[in-house]
Amino acid sequence: MKLFLLLLLLTAVVHAAPTASAPATLSKEGDLMTIVLTPEAEARLRLKVVAVERRAVPASRLFAGEVVRPLAANEAVTAPVLGGTLEETLRLADLQAAADGRVLQAQTQVDAAKIALDRAEKVLSAEAGSVRSVDEAKATLALADAALRTARAQRALLGTPVGPAGQGRRLWIRVSIYSGETALLEPKADAIIRGITSSGAGQPAKPVAGPLTANALTSTIDWYYELPANHAARAGERVAVEIPLAQSDTEKRVLPFSAVLHDIHGGQWVYEAIAPHTYARRRIQVERLAGDLAVLATGPAAGTKIVTDGSAELFGTEFMTGK
Repeated sequence: MKLFLLLLLLTAVVHAAPTASAPATLSKEGDLMTIVLTPEAEARLRLKVVAVERRAVPASRLFAGEVVRPLAANEAVTAPVLGGTLEETLRLADLQAAADGRVLQAQTQVDAAKIALDRAEKVLSAEAGSVRSVDEAKATLALADAALRTARAQRALLGTPVGPAGQGRRLWIRVSIYSGETALLEPKADAIIRGITSSGAGQPAKPVAGPLTANALTSTIDWYYELPANHAARAGERVAVEIPLAQSDTEKRVLPFSAVLHDIHGGQWVYEAIAPHTYARRRIQVERLAGDLAVLATGPAAGTKIVTDGSAELFGTEFMTGK
């Protein structure tokens, strides 16, 4: 009797009619899935489809940069730069304090030499001194003046004071470039600066004449770029720097970077519209970014229809992670 009731219940479940159709169906073609949406589901997702384009994009190379703070006047070419480490700040502050002390000491010696010369001249005018004592006082003042000029020049090489009084909003980017690559780059062109994790268009930064710094151990030289005044950054921060190449623009396949999806293994994908209401996931490889565009190394041909807005929802539909 129990076996008969169980068979009767299973038969009723199997023959039960569905109450509503699914908004999307999945069909396996090869190793990938094809998503077929109902017109109502596609309207709710508000999918936007664009074509892969082939256009001329500036050739460039991507580097890592460090935000630094220049400590010299705008017109100075040789300028110390300060990163974000406390050790670097304390070392420079110690050097500046010692140089300030030498300037003060030299100024005191000049003041004392002027007093001595004035006294020697008064004694000579009263016919109680000698010309030799006046000459010796003049020589002492000249030596003190020379020491003061040297101390001031040495202090100027160390830039503006470190600390709240010397804090400025002017920021530079220091980029270490392998010396063998410098001939491939355009040194006078603006670079594009963006955050390490940012995928936006970035901001332009003008090249500036910074200190001639280099690292012999890594065979790199430093190029400097000035950040815009409205750029929210702090000394020591790392950024991505895109420097144009000296060669002319080349034609590449591009699509909006918002269409690119990344899986848990780092693979890059897009969704191609292969038929009305039908989409298939395709593997791509992004060579680099050009503003808000992704330059493709491998991927669909120019003219292929690719989903931009709503691609993440399709990804969730395929892997059953959406709502």
